[in-house]
Amino acid sequence: MQSAKRYLLVIGVGVLVLLIVGFILAALFHVLLAVLYIALIVLAAATLIAIALLIYAILALLRAITTVRNEMRPLLASVQETVGVVKETARTAGHTVTTVGSAAQLARDFALAPGIRAVATVLAGQQVLRIFLGKGRARRSEERRRQQMRAIRAHEVGGK
Repeated sequence: MQSAKRYLLVIGVGVLVLLIVGFILAALFHVLLAVLYIALIVLAAATLIAIALLIYAILALLRAITTVRNEMRPLLASVQETVGVVKETARTAGHTVTTVGSAAQLARDFALAPGIRAVATVLAGQQVLRIFLGKGRARRSEERRRQQMRAIRAHEVGGK
């Protein structure tokens, strides 16, 4: 970038020096008025060309704006339709979630909870019957205590 700036500066200084030398030579040869007229004609032509290019750029910009506007209308309609579909899908999904939640709560309250209570009651009753009939955990603990007492007596008898 620096080299481009330097290059443009050198060209600008060169053109300025040529203009000054040209004006000095035109003044020495008494043709300064003719050079002035030629410079004005060239400047007017350059101005007309610049105006024509600006008008062309404005027309091109207007065509581009019109094209973008025409392309945006169907795109906006499509986006609005998509938003409507997404809203409807979200609403349907919300209803589905509510329905599934209600069904799960209903199943829990009327199917699982009573079934679990019934199974727990049956298992508790079995444990109570095992204990009363001597096959439960209470019987096992008494058997272990008897084994420990036998081991202690055997140790006392063997140790004396």
